[in-house]
Amino acid sequence: MGLALTKRLVARGDSVLGVSRSDFAPLGMQHQQHKLDIRTPGFYDKLCELIAEDQSVDIAVYCAGMGEPFGTSDVTADADTIRVNLGGLADTVRAVLPGMRGRRKGQIVGVSSIGDMASAAAPAYGASKAGVTAYLRGLRRPLGALGVRVSVVRLGFVATKMAKADFRPFMISADAAASILLNVIDKAPASKTHPWTMHVLTRMLSPFMA
Repeated sequence: MGLALTKRLVARGDSVLGVSRSDFAPLGMQHQQHKLDIRTPGFYDKLCELIAEDQSVDIAVYCAGMGEPFGTSDVTADADTIRVNLGGLADTVRAVLPGMRGRRKGQIVGVSSIGDMASAAAPAYGASKAGVTAYLRGLRRPLGALGVRVSVVRLGFVATKMAKADFRPFMISADAAASILLNVIDKAPASKTHPWTMHVLTRMLSPFMA
């Protein structure tokens, strides 16, 4: 999803500072790409270094995420899931906010999930995404007073490595997800949910999911 969005941003002439766990070559002169794992100690400090080198970040898009089925014998993956999905977002906000606050201008977009609810199959994923949704919605008013716009994007299944369920209704491509993100960047709504049909279905089934 991040790569698909990067391609679209570069194509329209935006300068992009990308951070990802996987390694891929820059897509042009206005694109810098750095390999960095959110779970690595010192992630926040390294991110601050990259931002300082780039001088400023006008728009921060956080779309990193992970999720594993719950295993009663080992809950290590749960800690990683919460760290990546929610902790990494908080670190990113902490890294970009000083510059945005100083300029009284900026935008933060975070990717959450329609599955931001209690789930017996993936409790850490549901909890972390619920945290993402609540965190970004809570930030919108105080940061808006500082000139920083905040949006949360709640997506259903996207055709990435994370889509591991056997049943994946209304799944969209990474490119379609990038189109949604680009629209949110341009219009800055408080929240965007897609697909809405999946949201309604999930809410109807939620009493049976935990």
